[in-house]
Amino acid sequence: MSASSIRLRFGLKAAVLGSSLLAGPVWAQAAPPIQVDEIVVTGSRLSGAQRLAPVEILDRDAVVAAGGDASRLVRQLTANSGSEAQVDQLNQPQSSGTAQFNLRNLGLGSTLVLVDGHRWTNSAVVATDGSAFTDVNSLVPMIAIQRVETVKDGASAVYGSDAVAGVVNFVTRRDVERPEFSVSHDFGRGFGETTVQALVGLNLAGVDLTLAASHFHRSALGSDERGFTQAERYGRAAWTAVTSYGQPGSYFRPSTGGFAPDPDCDSPAFAEAFRNGPRDVFCRLDYSDFFDLAPEETRTQLFADLRGDAGPVQVWAQAAVSDTFTRARQSPSLPILARSLTVPASHPDNPFGEAVLFRGRLLGAEAGASDAEFDYRTWRLAGGLSGETAGWRWAASATASRQHVAYDKPDVIGSALQNALNGLGGGDCDVATGGPGVGTCRYFNPFGSAYLGTGTANSPELIDSLIGSTGLRGAAGLTTMDVQADRRLFEGGWGVLDAVVGAQWRQSRFRHDWSDLVNAGELLTAGFSPDFDGRQTGYAVFAELRGRLGDTLEGQAALRQETQGGQDALSPRLAARWQATGELALRASWGRAFRAPSVFVTQGAQAAQPSVFDRGAFVFVNTLTSGSGDLKPETSQSTTFGAVWTPVEGLALTLDGWRFDYDDLVVKESAQAVIDQAARDTADGLTGTSAQARVTRGPDGALTFVQLNFVNASAVTTQGLDLGAHYERPLAGGRISATTTWTYIDRYDILLSPGAAPVSAVGSTNLNTLARSMPRNRGQASLVWQGARDRMGLSVNYTHGYRNDRAGITRADIASWTTLDLSYARTVRNDLEIRLAVANVTDRDPPLAQFALAYDPVVADPRGRVISLNLSQRF
Repeated sequence: MSASSIRLRFGLKAAVLGSSLLAGPVWAQAAPPIQVDEIVVTGSRLSGAQRLAPVEILDRDAVVAAGGDASRLVRQLTANSGSEAQVDQLNQPQSSGTAQFNLRNLGLGSTLVLVDGHRWTNSAVVATDGSAFTDVNSLVPMIAIQRVETVKDGASAVYGSDAVAGVVNFVTRRDVERPEFSVSHDFGRGFGETTVQALVGLNLAGVDLTLAASHFHRSALGSDERGFTQAERYGRAAWTAVTSYGQPGSYFRPSTGGFAPDPDCDSPAFAEAFRNGPRDVFCRLDYSDFFDLAPEETRTQLFADLRGDAGPVQVWAQAAVSDTFTRARQSPSLPILARSLTVPASHPDNPFGEAVLFRGRLLGAEAGASDAEFDYRTWRLAGGLSGETAGWRWAASATASRQHVAYDKPDVIGSALQNALNGLGGGDCDVATGGPGVGTCRYFNPFGSAYLGTGTANSPELIDSLIGSTGLRGAAGLTTMDVQADRRLFEGGWGVLDAVVGAQWRQSRFRHDWSDLVNAGELLTAGFSPDFDGRQTGYAVFAELRGRLGDTLEGQAALRQETQGGQDALSPRLAARWQATGELALRASWGRAFRAPSVFVTQGAQAAQPSVFDRGAFVFVNTLTSGSGDLKPETSQSTTFGAVWTPVEGLALTLDGWRFDYDDLVVKESAQAVIDQAARDTADGLTGTSAQARVTRGPDGALTFVQLNFVNASAVTTQGLDLGAHYERPLAGGRISATTTWTYIDRYDILLSPGAAPVSAVGSTNLNTLARSMPRNRGQASLVWQGARDRMGLSVNYTHGYRNDRAGITRADIASWTTLDLSYARTVRNDLEIRLAVANVTDRDPPLAQFALAYDPVVADPRGRVISLNLSQRF
């Protein structure tokens, strides 16, 4: 058993299963109800402790329901909100293909992810807000996972940094008696995904070996496959997927001091080019056809677990490998953001008779979508020894894990395009000696006449010479060493007292190596980003006591002193549980937790292109956010109170209240806030202000750059309730169970600076705060009947309505969303199971949100109805 676990007595089994049965589509294995005496749950480093904290378990049935996609597990916990578990190439372009937990919406890096109680490396990419996180898609094959245990309060005293909001522990399967093979296929309108998995357990001369492998492939679901994403459906409103950076483009004329559209903008040959009226000075582009709602993705994973005895010492070792390739579509070419380019008056196709500034992009809709590619390669080695000496049970372990990323995204080379506009384009042109448009030197024609055949044509060779790649090659790594020892200090008629002491060393590393073009700031959308290679070392000592007084009262006290990245933190924790009556148990916990600033935010820098509202229009702007070694650790204080009530046989009710006071959060400054402040300063007649100095505009007034920083924000206070109910009884030769879980967020107040008025994030998309989309209520309810060979299930999933705080929109409300799932499973023979499930039976579109593609990708699933077929064979 892992040293980082506690035992939950069977008296709470109904409540635990109540949490797990709601895991998404109810298409669990068709097997008899599991009868066990105890369940292991994460939350302590002492074995044999009762449940002292709010813990939710996704059991094996829930894991099977997720198929081969670990990101679906993220959406099965109502306490989780604000994860980026689906592709959103517009707003999270550097982390497509990854998924992560975000308990209580306290940040992607504020939930610690473990595998069998041990840490896993962070991803080699970060979210657009700079958050470092563990990519749950890169862990182990889903067939190798027995359950997922989630501790929903701060646990830094037990596990150290990053456990601010809680802990998610993936527990792998052991003692596999029969080989297993499964194949599943999920499909819906316009997409499909297939998973093939295998698992085998071997006993080799007394050594247990578990081997698992999986292969997952998903075809792309494009935005053009769903009507609700189309800009034309909403009259190509400004908030939809339209841009004033089109092709044909627009041109700033110095003689008039304003813009003029390409003369051919209104030609019917350009189906996706348009103007908002005859007086519109911009030739715009509708790009709503060119993005993925679910990307093409291929993932292969291997896992091995070895356990045996060497005399009195127990030995274990694990190895895991994962390779994920994601191809995500994007617009035909990216907008020219980083600089203003000039089309000289001498250009043979220039219809304006003067030098003009080009506002647009290299290629238009007629070129079709371009692709960004992500390749994540992850490996992990872990092992340890355990035994008993002089009454002390001891354990020592070490892990090494790393993720590598290759990220390639096409972008236009600024100097090459400017040379081509000057007639010195092409791979064979010598810019120093060549003449404009002479010999091997070519003009690039940015005007619509190039496509219509009325002007100079742009050859494929010329276009290829103008396109480069981000070429990111990065890696994140983690090495840990742990030692601990525990024993029973006292045991008598009054109760018992157990203790554990231990120490940990770990080192994390993060490296980004961009292409020379990005290093030089040559790419017109990606802009400038420097390379960096940083590392961070941490040390910790900890102790924990757990006492039990009779059969009614139990308590836990834990203390951890940790130094991480040169920052010291002391994390205490107290917890208690009282069996007030035979039917009612009460529990409470209090603790302090911390999270050290990551290697990335202290030593790195991030280029990004967020969507902002500027001078009456939505535009993407190039930003660079710089890290700082002066950042302080994030700290939090958490308090929980809970009750478990079993008034009658088969019925369990749980209620947990929670509160987090979180200080000094490390966040990326808002580009929108800096732009707005600079505009206010200018309107007030000020010059040279800090905000103005951080905003750069081209000669035509267009935004070209905003400098941002990673900073410690002031504070967050959040509180709410988790409710659960589970009822089970015999019916019609089988058993029927009804389960409900609900999370209610009462408060999430953000103090942006000391003394400032709090800003509420509850019920908002939080585009202008440090939080993410946060509906106030999320709930799930299921009804399952299981017989000897058959299992039928129905579940309802509910998300409360909330508001959109995006600037410049016309409708702020986002409606509530309710979906219905059905499932049926049958055991054909003792060794063959067939399962059929339908998620979102009524094929409901996500509620309208005035984002570019008309839905909120943080909350809603855009796929619609998904039909799942699964065959599982045991040999």
